[in-house]
Amino acid sequence: MKVEINLKIIFFGILFFLLKQLDIYLIFIVFIIIHEMAHLCMGKILGLRPKVLKINPLGVSVEFYLYQDRKSSKKVAIYLAGPVMNFMLGILCLVLPLVEELKIKMVYTNFILAIFNLIPILPLDGGKILKEILVKMVGNKNATIFMNQLTQVILVLFTLFYSIGILQIRNLAIFLLILYLWYLKYLEDRKVKTMIRAYEVIEKS
Repeated sequence: MKVEINLKIIFFGILFFLLKQLDIYLIFIVFIIIHEMAHLCMGKILGLRPKVLKINPLGVSVEFYLYQDRKSSKKVAIYLAGPVMNFMLGILCLVLPLVEELKIKMVYTNFILAIFNLIPILPLDGGKILKEILVKMVGNKNATIFMNQLTQVILVLFTLFYSIGILQIRNLAIFLLILYLWYLKYLEDRKVKTMIRAYEVIEKS
């Protein structure tokens, strides 16, 4: 398995250190790594081979080699593994005899990661799950177009909500998360254009 490390993670670490929020950042990174390890373990259990592990400033992601015979149920199981792991860790942290301040941060981080990743936008787990459902109903091309549009609408709403409440929600992590989601949307748009062209070629053949 190939490992790719984005060196911007050093910049983010320094930034959160200067803002005296390094502990929150480190907790986030630890639990997002566990989240992705859950995806990885589920994929291996279901017989898939991991292709690349990417380490970036806001977490870790794992990609598997594509197999033509992969069933939607297997893919959905892999996508659900991460959020389910975070829910379980959140409950575990809640009952463990930890220092109260640390407990609150760990429980909060895990529940936020679980809920956040189930939001139906690409490339989050919730978006991938919804797309698998839509593919069965309307086909790959229409599902891809719909998910791309839904992702943009939800991101616009998120951005507006944060902008309106920015004086009350003084959280750098949320701001960086929204910026990162827009970056992922940009990358997803490029993939979508390529995919739609491929679907159109298949339709014409």
